[in-house]
Amino acid sequence: METMFWVWLAVIVVGIIVELVTFELVSIWFSAGAVIPFILAGIGGIRVEIQIAVFVVVAAVLIIFVRKYAQKWLFRNMKDKTNIDSLVGKECRLLEDTDFEKNGTVKINDITWTAVSVDGNLIKKGSFVEIVNVNGNKLLVRKIEEKRQISEDSEEIKPENKQSQENKTENKGE
Repeated sequence: METMFWVWLAVIVVGIIVELVTFELVSIWFSAGAVIPFILAGIGGIRVEIQIAVFVVVAAVLIIFVRKYAQKWLFRNMKDKTNIDSLVGKECRLLEDTDFEKNGTVKINDITWTAVSVDGNLIKKGSFVEIVNVNGNKLLVRKIEEKRQISEDSEEIKPENKQSQENKTENKGE
């Protein structure tokens, strides 16, 4: 067999190994692009220049036209939030005062987190806050201005419903 047969086989194997290690969907297209020149080298009688040209064209076409769709299909579930990312946007009650210099705390899912005011303003203990960002092991929070209620057995904050607000105003009037 011709030596190019073994070269193309090596390109295929190395590309697959690199792809398995990195999983970036780059080297796999070079492996796929080497399949046709591998077959051409196995048939024999095809010049090396033609094999290389076929390799370059096939690999380029695959990278340009197929990679984007393959990434969307393979990584479609990767946009789901991870543990830390899922905290952003949650609302909870502040357990200790906090400002930009003084750390406060919040409790989410039975875990106590350090909380810092994102704008540097003092936020008093018991205030409702929204998690804006996560910086290392600190949650950057901002005070929620509108009136809300929290259930005793849940860290999630729920807006007060209109019926409970109406009952409160009726009871005050009596």
